[in-house]
Amino acid sequence: MKHSRRARKRPGPGAATGVEWVGALTSLPAYVSEEGEPYRPEALFWIGADGAVLGSTVGRPGEVLPGAGESLQTAMDQPIAGRPHRPGRVRVSSPELAEALRADHPGIDVICAPTPEVDGVLESMREQMARDDVGELSYLGLGIPPAAMEALFAAMADLFRAEPWKRLPDDQSLFLVTIEQLGLHDGALSVMGQLGESFGLILFSDPEDFETYLDAAEALEAGGEPELPPHFVLHFERGADVAPELRREISEHHWEVAGPDAYPWLVAIDEDLVARPPTPEEVTVAEALARALTAILSDTAAPVPGEPDVHAARTLRVATYRGEVEVTLSSPEASDPGSFDPALDVLAALAAVADADDDEVGEVARGILEEELLRRFAASPEGHDFPEADAAELLLDLTANYGGRSLPTLEAEELQALLFDVVPRMVSIPSSDAGPLFAELRAFYRFLKREFRLAQADACLDVLKEEAVPELEGALADPGNFGPATSLLMEDEDTDFDLESEEQLEALLDSMVGQRLPDASSSGPGRRAPSGDSRKAKKARKDRRKAARKARKRNR
Repeated sequence: MKHSRRARKRPGPGAATGVEWVGALTSLPAYVSEEGEPYRPEALFWIGADGAVLGSTVGRPGEVLPGAGESLQTAMDQPIAGRPHRPGRVRVSSPELAEALRADHPGIDVICAPTPEVDGVLESMREQMARDDVGELSYLGLGIPPAAMEALFAAMADLFRAEPWKRLPDDQSLFLVTIEQLGLHDGALSVMGQLGESFGLILFSDPEDFETYLDAAEALEAGGEPELPPHFVLHFERGADVAPELRREISEHHWEVAGPDAYPWLVAIDEDLVARPPTPEEVTVAEALARALTAILSDTAAPVPGEPDVHAARTLRVATYRGEVEVTLSSPEASDPGSFDPALDVLAALAAVADADDDEVGEVARGILEEELLRRFAASPEGHDFPEADAAELLLDLTANYGGRSLPTLEAEELQALLFDVVPRMVSIPSSDAGPLFAELRAFYRFLKREFRLAQADACLDVLKEEAVPELEGALADPGNFGPATSLLMEDEDTDFDLESEEQLEALLDSMVGQRLPDASSSGPGRRAPSGDSRKAKKARKDRRKAARKARKRNR
């Protein structure tokens, strides 16, 4: 803790003058990062009746308050301006500060009230710091090794070339980010640059902070002065805007830069909009994020968790300067305006919808509930390897469209019939996909058992045992099991059936609609199963789900 002046012999205390002083304990608008973790020093100011600063004490957070009484005494004995004198009253905004002063100075009236005078002092300090030379800038503050910064520059260069802002439609396409090894849990990551400027990433501690940030941005545009939540920015600057000493440092270390507009810069912003340099741990977090996001974007065929209407989770192991770390990027519930209460029993709701009298309303409701169920599965530990949940979605579709059944009431015998009779007739998949299909459905039923305690889960898992895969492979490969749709799609390209002919398609689809699920006793390879689901019906269901999502967004 440091006083503004060196101690000297104290004059007599003198009589109280009857004037009011203002005392303010506040964080300074700058960070100290010479040793250890960066911190904002605390300062205790004493402001006289004329607005002049009469004394101050500066120290680390938590160090200043215990010495508040001594600080006030020093300001009375050795004021920066004017003669020594003692105020009759001191106004402070902090109850803790008031309590400390009353204990040490019982003869002074200490009151708790707002202290707007300190705002002017802090603003003057900001202006002074902006004018003063703050020292040479460096990427290597806080003991960051050059090799760590080299790894970050390489990762950021790859990310810039991947152009995530072209894959994601706007900066509200959010990721949830977890890097357990680096202490990051469900952070909210936003990609900037869709408007062709301000390229980079912003990381928040959670989706709620991201929503607060969006609200604050709207308020700022309207002329307000809202508080912004703390956040971490990884952005790219034009080389012409980078300080000369930083460009020299980049050149000396031969760090990789993807282009003249791709100079990386990391900065942490606190709740008072005060910036600080990154810590070594944050540099590694930035490197891991850049590498994971680049890897996901390189797979153009796979969905990106931050994309609209995508409910997925991707976990990757990426190499960083500090070693290999595991990064999980997932679609957050907060990014879905129609997200459900986690306490909702989706299976019970699905069962209720199946019993509804209004088929049209029930179909839309079923689509919404099934979409939520699939989202929960994809985000679950069991669904970790199945972010698209294709097999689970197929099971839901087939179940609902054979006799009006719903998944909560689907028994093991009926699951057997669906897999070995309906799938070979109605689903055009190669026999080699039987194993992956069973693997995902086993994961799905394990999820249903753990999350919803589905009574028939164990019996259904017995149907899905690994030993049954060859049986389904044989059924999928046997032309005698093919229904009209499957037979058509399995034929050679020179078939006489014209897939572009609306009349022929309509005739085929009409012949396939209205059939019920076969009895469980008739299931098994080689048995003939009735026709059922059609492309036309499936498209109609997807259209209704899409309309339901739009309706939920309109009612946000």
